Amino acid sequence: MKAVLYPWRALATTVVVVAFLSWWMPNQFGARWLSTWIATMVFAIAAAGIGLLYSRLGLASLTQVALVGVGGWVTLRIEFALHLPFGVLVLVAGVITALLGALISLPTLRLSGLYLALVTLMMAAGFEEVFNSSGFPNGGPGFTGYQASGKLLRLDRPSVARSDPAYFRLVLIITALCLLLVLLHDRTRPGRAWRLISTSEEAARANGVNVVLYKTWAFTLAAFLCGVAGALFAGQLRQLGPSSFQAIDSLVLFGLVLVGGAYNWVGWVLGAVLFRAFPALLDQWGLNGQIATMVAGAALILNIVAAPRGVAGEVAKVVGLFRSRSAPSPTPSGPGEET
Repeated sequence: MKAVLYPWRALATTVVVVAFLSWWMPNQFGARWLSTWIATMVFAIAAAGIGLLYSRLGLASLTQVALVGVGGWVTLRIEFALHLPFGVLVLVAGVITALLGALISLPTLRLSGLYLALVTLMMAAGFEEVFNSSGFPNGGPGFTGYQASGKLLRLDRPSVARSDPAYFRLVLIITALCLLLVLLHDRTRPGRAWRLISTSEEAARANGVNVVLYKTWAFTLAAFLCGVAGALFAGQLRQLGPSSFQAIDSLVLFGLVLVGGAYNWVGWVLGAVLFRAFPALLDQWGLNGQIATMVAGAALILNIVAAPRGVAGEVAKVVGLFRSRSAPSPTPSGPGEET
């Protein structure tokens, strides 16, 4: 019964939290911080892909921010060419990026650890060069749709979310749905297969698990999340530039997800907060936001040495310890009583 109730409890809790944040946050923050929180949620979706690959399969993929750029590029190009509804753009960007992610995963399925990290980081650097050379679509002719001058087009937000508060609410709902999608996979057959593969690929094959299929599935799902994030990012800024998708950003986001806690969705969100909101806070205090990268490096060292499951893991450990101590001790059974 508990296993059956869990998804409904998670869904009910998500609805309550999303409803509260949708009402509270737009009234508490100005336009600048609201934009920052939107970007934070965008990269929380990408962080979910990082957490999925690392915590379930032990795979360190460093292409996630680059794939967010791919999703944004696809969104802008299709919008300026076909003028599709925004919801359709989000889904199409997710699917096309997912197909690219599946294609990328094929030559990397035999890699792991440092080798996978290096290869995927080099791929991110390759995407960065492509973005720099082609630019992002802005109404120009040809396949790339880029022009340096003339009438530059900008992406229109959906009619129900033209203002920043309304768009914040839309992104919040989509972010919650993306996190639930990952958690649903984790609680069903793919999640069981991923855990078995992470324990032993040989044991997984012996139990009839198609290792190639489920590894590709994980890469594809993570890429789909990045495509959705890229579409939402394009909707926030209405135009994109190569500087938002540098290879170093993929590395930094990966490290911050480890600091936040790759094994828990709370850690994914916390990693995104450290990635986008923390530098904005430093800027507001009159400090250089780049200091956040140095802080992240120090935090990652501490994470590796003392808290391998990240901040979220340590908090969960403390909460579990508190619950175990506060739980009533079982009453000993008397003679003749069933235990």
